[in-house]
Amino acid sequence: MSDKQAALKKARAVRSLKKRRDVERAINELKSNHEAITFKSIAILAGVSRQYLYNNFKDSISSERDKSRETIQTIDGIKIPQRTPEEYRHIEALLRNKMARLKKDLTKARRELATTKQMLERERGQSEHWRQLWIKTRSESDI
Repeated sequence: MSDKQAALKKARAVRSLKKRRDVERAINELKSNHEAITFKSIAILAGVSRQYLYNNFKDSISSERDKSRETIQTIDGIKIPQRTPEEYRHIEALLRNKMARLKKDLTKARRELATTKQMLERERGQSEHWRQLWIKTRSESDI
């Protein structure tokens, strides 16, 4: 083997070792931050492709991911399973849609309440009118 091939082989081994350490560091960082472990999040943190992870770390990352899925977080006294950032975005979108729907329902209910109050005032006015007429007729019949 020539010196050039040996140097290339050594450089490839060094690069491979650096990638492996970066992946291990990314997994440990996600664990220490209690974040969900996914191929995507590890790939971003380690600066490697997801394909590299699938080719070299599929089993270990899959088991870590399953362990992190079983982790339960307590937020404001409520226990929830740990989620990925994508799941959080999905949940946030669902909640925003629900809030918009509830605001629309609240606006409709307020309009109906205002209409009902107007009708009530109108009926009170008519009731008062008839009460006044009744009082007037009673006082005229007493004369």
